[in-house]
Amino acid sequence: MTLWLGLAVVGAALQLYAITSDFYVFEGETNDAWYGIPHASDLMLLSALVAVVLFALTVIGRNPIGGRGVGLFVGIVGSLATLQLGYRMIVPPFDGFVPPNSDIIGSGCLFYCLPSQAVDAQLLPGIWIGFIGCLAVAAGGFLHAFSGTARNTRANPWIARSQTGMTPWLGLAVLGAIGQFVFGYTFFTFYITPGDAGGETYWSGWLPSPHTSSIILGLTVAVAALAWYASRGKAPLGPMAFGGLIAGLGLLSTYRIFFSIIEPPFGDGANIGFAAYLSLLSAILIIVAGIIHAITQRATARTSAPNVI
Repeated sequence: MTLWLGLAVVGAALQLYAITSDFYVFEGETNDAWYGIPHASDLMLLSALVAVVLFALTVIGRNPIGGRGVGLFVGIVGSLATLQLGYRMIVPPFDGFVPPNSDIIGSGCLFYCLPSQAVDAQLLPGIWIGFIGCLAVAAGGFLHAFSGTARNTRANPWIARSQTGMTPWLGLAVLGAIGQFVFGYTFFTFYITPGDAGGETYWSGWLPSPHTSSIILGLTVAVAALAWYASRGKAPLGPMAFGGLIAGLGLLSTYRIFFSIIEPPFGDGANIGFAAYLSLLSAILIIVAGIIHAITQRATARTSAPNVI
């Protein structure tokens, strides 16, 4: 432990407080952080969770990566949150528009635009508190990474006694995790809405459903990371429980994507693109792969168990 990692946790507390507060006043209306700038809020939440979780694991001596890696990871995620929130302080997310036939990209300050195109909005104390918190997380992480204590702290993750290594079912789970994000939240069409001047506007799921897209991205990374750890013989859970964990992550993805399909953010005026269903099927594949992995490993454990007389 170092004081610098403690500073990152203090910054995380400020980030979590800021997410629940108001950030702007625009045209006499107060706007909060969570719905006003959702992707920035998601990144702040991720930064705070990374700092707190790695701090706690370091305290109990179960850090999954070395001390320097802990500091760098906290510092990098904190820096990304700082840059994103700093941009939103310069360019508030108002006066946005979506041009007809935008082919997913969208436009206007509702998403991203140049500072010269931004409107004037009053910044409230909440956004300043969030920005200070982001800076504290970033600075604390990097200063911890280059401390002597971090340099001498080795990784000591939880590793289950029983390991299976990589299996075909875990490979399918990774393919499903990648598919759910690629089909639903990159360049493929999730929603189709009428254009402002006729025609149609095509959307991926990234901009219209920002909190869901952030969750799906996180779950994709989680499934891929767990499979990677399993392939190296460092899975944190036994084979059956590990398969159940994978299936649980797939269930969460399936729920979020299914909800985005039946409750489009555009209301009844949106059609669902074919890629949305491919994303949903990919999420279901994670569930199926996780369950089969757990079942097959249970059967293997039974057949390999010694007979007791």
